[in-house]
Amino acid sequence: METAEITLYGRQLLGEIRGPLFGQFLELAGRCVYGGLVDPESPLARPDGLRTDVVAMLRELNPTHLRYPGGCAAAYFDWQDLVGPRPQRPSARLFRRFRVPQSTAFGIPEVHALCQEVGAELYYTVNAHTQSPEDAANLVEYLNAETSTRYADLRRAHGRREPYGVRLFSLGNEIYGDWQPGQKTATEYTAWCREAIRQMKLVDPEIRVAVCGLGRPNPEWDRTVLKGLIDQVDLIAVHNYFGRPGFADSLCAAFVMEEMIQQLRVNIQEAMDGCLSRKDPPLIALDEWNVWYRSSHGATEDLEERYTYTDALTVASLFHTVLRNVRWIGLSNIALFTNTLGLVFTDRNRAVRQTIFYPARLMREVHRGQVITTTCDGPTFCGKHERFFCGTVDPDQAQKENRPTLIHYREVPALDVLASLDRARGCLAVSIVQRLEQQPVRVRFRFRGIAPATDSPLRLHRLTGGEDLAAVNALDAPDRVGVRTHSFPFTEEIELPPASWTVLEFGL
Repeated sequence: METAEITLYGRQLLGEIRGPLFGQFLELAGRCVYGGLVDPESPLARPDGLRTDVVAMLRELNPTHLRYPGGCAAAYFDWQDLVGPRPQRPSARLFRRFRVPQSTAFGIPEVHALCQEVGAELYYTVNAHTQSPEDAANLVEYLNAETSTRYADLRRAHGRREPYGVRLFSLGNEIYGDWQPGQKTATEYTAWCREAIRQMKLVDPEIRVAVCGLGRPNPEWDRTVLKGLIDQVDLIAVHNYFGRPGFADSLCAAFVMEEMIQQLRVNIQEAMDGCLSRKDPPLIALDEWNVWYRSSHGATEDLEERYTYTDALTVASLFHTVLRNVRWIGLSNIALFTNTLGLVFTDRNRAVRQTIFYPARLMREVHRGQVITTTCDGPTFCGKHERFFCGTVDPDQAQKENRPTLIHYREVPALDVLASLDRARGCLAVSIVQRLEQQPVRVRFRFRGIAPATDSPLRLHRLTGGEDLAAVNALDAPDRVGVRTHSFPFTEEIELPPASWTVLEFGL
């Protein structure tokens, strides 16, 4: 059996877990909203059309925020389409790429009400593609203005007297791509954003605004945008999707995310070096991330991945990367909530938690307070992963070792460890992804600058279903993968099964 030693440093703090770090994404595309969250024809629908079972699962995740209406959908919806009485809204907008219409019935009042119901903040994606900076400012006025103005009065005429108080906005989505209407160059986009942010913050100085970054495929885009907006912008948003055939390769996704974050930090610092008007740098917004490599875009059942046990381990490791970099990350949301790359999968009568639902829920539940430094002396493994997302990974092409998009990782730690210290609760949470496919690992813990309560029980959560790394939770078999929890007396040693994810909660 392999052995390892994990050292936990209670006085070496990496950052505080706070703010919108555990978001969900509701996009008006595919079956994410319509046919998923909203389905008036379902026997499980409430009077407002929302599915009771799906809303209950969203509440279970306890999201910090909901991103809406896209994604790519943001380029098709003028905000004016999504407010006012439903009969007065356009019936639908046509997504021209696939010639698929999407309803406007689940608009801003409806998503805001859902946010209030589940205790989340609304994170609104502005149509920076085909609308103007003035439209963006008018949206903020409609949502947040208290005085009698044109758009605040329009909100009141629509039946909402009090402001919505939306504080999080992003300007466009992947606007650099030719798959989006209103594609812009970095220079064009920067000019649009300068005027939009100026006008939006004149309406409400308290809002926070994210702009589109591109990340590793083209760092020059980020440099241009950051240089042009460094005195205005609060966050720069990047997207990345992960996953490959093969267990070890899939579990290398966290290294790709880490390198993306570090590259963006360099670009932010370069922009800050020439800026005299601000002290603190803009933060990173991980607007979209998840496993995506099997399914392709399509007019129906768009991007409906069936997530495996291995994917759940990958997602847990990606959450580790987010929290280890919490000092520089100001927002994060996994994509998406329902059906389309969904944590939840539905048909008209049933809903199932996909395997990746469980790391999203448990990481939110147990990790609070401060992230602390850990070190691990133990076994290593090798694998490879795409340098950046490049679409669906063809299984045959994936076997070619000399692809220019691949990074090879050698002699990397087999144990991925994330620890947080919550003194208010008197809890030390330690999350470990064991990335050896065949071998168990016996772990011994060392505590530095922190004293676990040896007379208190140790609480252990473990992902179940690892007998089959390809196991999925299907509508007819919803519980093949889940989380099992139990308590036992304090110990400094524990055995980690092969290909496993274990979360421990120590009392202090």
